[in-house]
Amino acid sequence: MLLYLHFQTRKVKKICFVWAAAVLTGCSSTPRVTADVTEQLPSQPVEKVAVYDTDASVPIGARPIGKVSVTDGGMTPTNKCLYGNMLALAVRKTAESGGNALHIDEHRTPSFWTSSCHRIWGTMYVLPDSLVDGNAQSLILEMEEEKDKELLAMAQKQIERRKRALDNPSDIFKVNIGPSWITSEMQTPTKTYKNETGIALELAYQHFWRSGIGIGLNYLYHTTSFDEGYRVNLHYFGPSVVYGIKLGNSWRMDGAWGLGYSVCKEDFKGFMAGDSSESNVGLLAQLGIEYMLSKSIGIGIQFNSFTMRMKRPDGIDTSKYGFYGIKRLDAQLGFRFYL
Repeated sequence: MLLYLHFQTRKVKKICFVWAAAVLTGCSSTPRVTADVTEQLPSQPVEKVAVYDTDASVPIGARPIGKVSVTDGGMTPTNKCLYGNMLALAVRKTAESGGNALHIDEHRTPSFWTSSCHRIWGTMYVLPDSLVDGNAQSLILEMEEEKDKELLAMAQKQIERRKRALDNPSDIFKVNIGPSWITSEMQTPTKTYKNETGIALELAYQHFWRSGIGIGLNYLYHTTSFDEGYRVNLHYFGPSVVYGIKLGNSWRMDGAWGLGYSVCKEDFKGFMAGDSSESNVGLLAQLGIEYMLSKSIGIGIQFNSFTMRMKRPDGIDTSKYGFYGIKRLDAQLGFRFYL
């Protein structure tokens, strides 16, 4: 496709004004424009530069004078990465280098993983004026609209995520309760237990900033009863790093990662009455989803993973365990109070 920027009609003059405004307001200062010129020539008027898309061939007789590229300058705002803006920079550099034709050798569309900008690599040419097609000027609008669809869709998603982030509660108090499973083996003097079920209770406070990142404070209590009059009680208290995001008008999701103080208390009844306790660092990971019933209260489900190392007991062979301690999984249901 040949695109010729020849500004004669009122409609095309409007295109020229938009392009010039984009360049003068800083679009050229954010994206990176580089050129490797092999021949020094007097500059040409921008409106005389013909643009050949990747699927078009440059006319025979065109003489290459160098390469040009327009890429993301780093943290470039999405609204400055539209294809028309990036192409305008390549056209301007071609004119400054003395060329009157630009062939787009490679065009990369925006990507979440690489860049939010359109990126262009091209070859600059000099060709006789008689080879320039002046009837293709209106195709520039179609080209911009087609190539900017993906970027505009990405920008709209960013706007929607931003709106949800602003609507995300900044302070949340949680109350959760539900079943819990000790997934590590628990060895008593008479029996070895695994996947023993108990009850877990949590009280938590979380503060979020507009980015969705925040900090929290968690207290968890877990109790499990075994046969033979043996009970394990776990207490955990500590800070956490949290991240939360709204999935829609009423749904939101959050996760937390904590490192805190943990105490394991063991109570024995019957044949060996007594109790003992041990403290250590506890690791906590959480993932939850909730439904906001109103601006003040919500209900949600949360899954917890908890790990605490313990000292190996004397008189009992625990060498078969690479890890000795307590690992626990919780599935909790509870209320959220938005402060």
